[in-house]
Amino acid sequence: MKNPTMNKYWHYLSGTTAVALILNCSTNAANAADIASSKRHLVTGSLNMEHVAALDAALKANPDLKEIELVDVPGASKIAPDVAYQFQLRINQNQMRTYARGFCASTCAYIFLMGYERTLLPAKAGQDTLLLMHSIHSGIDGTFQRVYNDDLISIVHQRSEGKLPLDLLNKMYDTTDRSGGIYIYRQPASAGGHVFFQAQYGAKRLKISDATPADLGINVDE
Repeated sequence: MKNPTMNKYWHYLSGTTAVALILNCSTNAANAADIASSKRHLVTGSLNMEHVAALDAALKANPDLKEIELVDVPGASKIAPDVAYQFQLRINQNQMRTYARGFCASTCAYIFLMGYERTLLPAKAGQDTLLLMHSIHSGIDGTFQRVYNDDLISIVHQRSEGKLPLDLLNKMYDTTDRSGGIYIYRQPASAGGHVFFQAQYGAKRLKISDATPADLGINVDE
């Protein structure tokens, strides 16, 4: 699915950003043999355009690459919408499956839920794999970026074939800071249930749905 909103963001790929992408792709090309042998592209750390360039290099080295695994990704930089849309474009072009392991928050959660199949994997020992969905905020004044979020919410709702309902996704707008949002646990939380809402930092997480990941169109695997 080509997102019409995407057209507004292509200007970020011009000028210095484009040069940075070319340089990063050139660097990654030196490891083409290792990349080509991988069946799944690993993404970790705070997301930025270098991650987009790394995925491009991996796809160039291995055109049959169909999987992205997101491991402990806390979100993105100030250009979060652009990172999300660029991943969406490549996921759509290659009909890629997505996997998440550990903490997958904000832009990471959006990217994960854009996958043609979405699977939660076990985290490190003693931890849990969970998604945190919250509104993307402005890096300037911290305000909700409603246009971006409405569009991204629509994308993941459609990709889940409606299993991620809009009323659940829109619950993220009830938060009062960046720590709040919708939490989806791979395994039932200690309070029971998989889907919780936290209004703000330090607030109690409240169960808001009896749905399991499978009910939401998300697989769970070992």
